[in-house]
Amino acid sequence: MTPSDAGVPPSARWRDALVRPNVVGHRASDLHDMREANIALVLRLIRQHGPLARVAIARRTGLSRTTVSSIVDGLLSEEIVREGETLNAAPSGGRRPILVHFNESAGIILGADMGRTHFTIIATDLDARILARRSGPWDTNLGPDVCLPRLTAEIRSLISERRLDWERVVGVGIGIPGPVDATLHTLVAPPRMAGWDGVDVEGIIRAALNIPVILNNDTNVGALAESRYGAAAGESDFAYVKVGTGIGCGLVINGEIYRGSSGVAGEMGHFTVDSAGPLCDCGNRGCLEAMAGAPQLVRNALAAGYAPGDGAASGPHPNEIDNEIDVAEVVQAALHGDRACQSAIRGAGELIGVALANLVNLVNPSVILLDGSVARAGAILLEPITEAIQQRSLWAASHAVRVQVSALGDSAVALGAATMVLDAIFGSPVYIEHVAGDDDAAEAPVLGAVSGATDA
Repeated sequence: MTPSDAGVPPSARWRDALVRPNVVGHRASDLHDMREANIALVLRLIRQHGPLARVAIARRTGLSRTTVSSIVDGLLSEEIVREGETLNAAPSGGRRPILVHFNESAGIILGADMGRTHFTIIATDLDARILARRSGPWDTNLGPDVCLPRLTAEIRSLISERRLDWERVVGVGIGIPGPVDATLHTLVAPPRMAGWDGVDVEGIIRAALNIPVILNNDTNVGALAESRYGAAAGESDFAYVKVGTGIGCGLVINGEIYRGSSGVAGEMGHFTVDSAGPLCDCGNRGCLEAMAGAPQLVRNALAAGYAPGDGAASGPHPNEIDNEIDVAEVVQAALHGDRACQSAIRGAGELIGVALANLVNLVNPSVILLDGSVARAGAILLEPITEAIQQRSLWAASHAVRVQVSALGDSAVALGAATMVLDAIFGSPVYIEHVAGDDDAAEAPVLGAVSGATDA
């Protein structure tokens, strides 16, 4: 990256890629679509496997050298790629090829984690490197009429305070608690979020910021981030479990986020743990979330004798103050040795472990990652979960599963939301076998051009 790359205005191609169907990998309908698909193909290859010489791009895509040169020249003029540096000359001598580099500074992606009690917003470049971050307390109980204008204000503040260029902002991804309909892109009867059912979050934020918006469940995008940059990198089958006010699960199966037939898979918090248990916000009784989520965990800690502030063995009745205590206080007290808080967290861990044992038997993941405010308790939570999985799931499924706290922590959902936008533009990373004879890279992916478009 050279100093002159800073502040490069993005091509309209970025936003266009978010609002039009992706033709890469499909048969193009006309010559314009064919050319657009081949441009996307070349750009994707350079971004994922560059820097590359033009001849290598032609070899790996199957496009003609003339077509590749035309495409690269266009991308250079739009400052989406840049050329510089050379490869060593081949043993037989000859001209040294110049490398084509992806210009990751050509655009900015926003990722937002809109939790029930907190928010995190990040700005990244086009390689998902975090440029700026903003977070703070949040309350979805205030409803969409309050929360969505505030979210747009927080996004604008981040851009303004860090002196980022709005003209370079390509789009925003949002992770939100609760089930998101895959077709309508709206929340579907989310528990603990009165007034949010059917709200067009994408449309409201898009209209306010005038940029494309993509919405998904927070655990799905958290799982996406962990699969690319975190503790599950390289794993094809794993579960990302967020334990906070609610309990949700993002599932990756065969390397893909599993959303189910209507997009609402992963609502582990509504597994029935005790049919005679407490009433859950979803309307059922004994849901895992109602028995092991943050609000009940706080109540259990208070009932066991936790007294916030002074460490005394007695305090006000749980129902009088539990709504004023953040679960983070209970977690911190447990980490500092408070036995009442440790007991409450272990009890929640046992219940979560029972639910995860069923998941292990059903899905057979290699890794289970725990995230969220309660997961900050570390081993106090992990140990009872691991014990329950080992005791209650089949040995064939449980002996190799690894249970650990997520690597990305508070940034996981926001980073996954930004990655969701990047994938919508460039497609998911693809790594394909090495091509014999390539002398300019250790790996050479072979990508097929759109049918009939090699000279478009």
